[in-house]
Amino acid sequence: MKTGLFGQFVPLVVRRYLGSRRGFTRVVTIFSVLGILLGVAALIIVLAVMSGFRQELMGKILGVSGHGTLQIEGLQVKDARVLASELEKIDGMAKAVPYVSGQVMVTAQGRASGAFIRGVEGDPLDNLGRAAEVIGDGLSEPNKLLIGSGLAANLGLMAGSGLTLLSPEGARTVVGFIPRTGQFGVAGTFNVGMSQFDSALVLGRLEDVQSFLGRGESVDALELRLVDAQRIDELAPQILAVADRFAESPMDVTFIPWTEANAEFFRALQVERITMFIILSLIVLVAAFNIITGQMMLVNDKMSDIAILRTMGATQKQIRRIFLYNGLLLGGIGTLGGIGLGMLVVWRMSELVEFIKGVTGVDLFPSDIYFLSELPGKISVTDMVNVVSMAMILTVLASLYPAWRASKFNPVELLRRG
Repeated sequence: MKTGLFGQFVPLVVRRYLGSRRGFTRVVTIFSVLGILLGVAALIIVLAVMSGFRQELMGKILGVSGHGTLQIEGLQVKDARVLASELEKIDGMAKAVPYVSGQVMVTAQGRASGAFIRGVEGDPLDNLGRAAEVIGDGLSEPNKLLIGSGLAANLGLMAGSGLTLLSPEGARTVVGFIPRTGQFGVAGTFNVGMSQFDSALVLGRLEDVQSFLGRGESVDALELRLVDAQRIDELAPQILAVADRFAESPMDVTFIPWTEANAEFFRALQVERITMFIILSLIVLVAAFNIITGQMMLVNDKMSDIAILRTMGATQKQIRRIFLYNGLLLGGIGTLGGIGLGMLVVWRMSELVEFIKGVTGVDLFPSDIYFLSELPGKISVTDMVNVVSMAMILTVLASLYPAWRASKFNPVELLRRG
């Protein structure tokens, strides 16, 4: 009889016990494995959706609004261009773009809608290129605008259409307040995939928007884009050092990194992610309790076998290994099954959502509520390791007591009982 860790004795008994369950013991075992499988699958699916949701939102939000905003009181467009050139010399800075912005009312074909207009230096498509799908030509002509696809659909606009903008930044006259108005053409539409932008954002050339809003030669701020958005806090001192040279006083400089501008939003996503992990881990915990029950029932069923093995020379350590490995095998089967099921669901997420919508008529992921046009899913290696580790640790803990209990039986007493 081999007694080493890799001997044939313990694995042989484990395999025999795995298929020897009968009656209620088999039912408990099956449900414990299914519980682990469903718990692991649910964790993988939810964490993949949360990771994809965060990544998609971050990519789209930062793709439109940039990685940071630098404001300097009274900054003129001529100085802003020089400042942008100096900022782009910083290692890790990809682009610095002056812009102006404001609230407007868009009217066309007898319909009106509130919007946010933004005029940037150069072509706005350079900033939206990675974040949006654009239909139509770029802003190659003056007094042309790019309209969000949702806003365009609401107002019946398309490339070549005309529209009127009204700005609350008007003038007070003897006959009362007169809003500023302007006539523009639609150069094209863009679709970011977030209703927050697609239904309320209008983009134009810097000089056109400056003229319409009555800003003269001033700009509101510079939009900063980095090679790596995660380095924004690291580069902040260098950005401020360059900005101070263009301001009359350091008090006139305001730098807002994306980590602050969207801090509450991304923090809420992280809290929700952790909360969902804890809640769904309870499924695996319940399944682990089922493993304890199933293993204890197996120990009681195999008392005579344990006694015979002990009298034949099996050590307490080997008996512990038999029932510990048995529990680990059940946990491993459930965990591997959960990984497979979870990855399959994430892989076919869009088709599954459409199927449920077709059967029930319920839209599980309305874009006007969740901002994104489709349900994202991204499986992270770190999340996978955390889920598997948690499931296997709970399985080990659930198998320890039955294994210890089996090894402590006195073979003489067991044989005497028959």
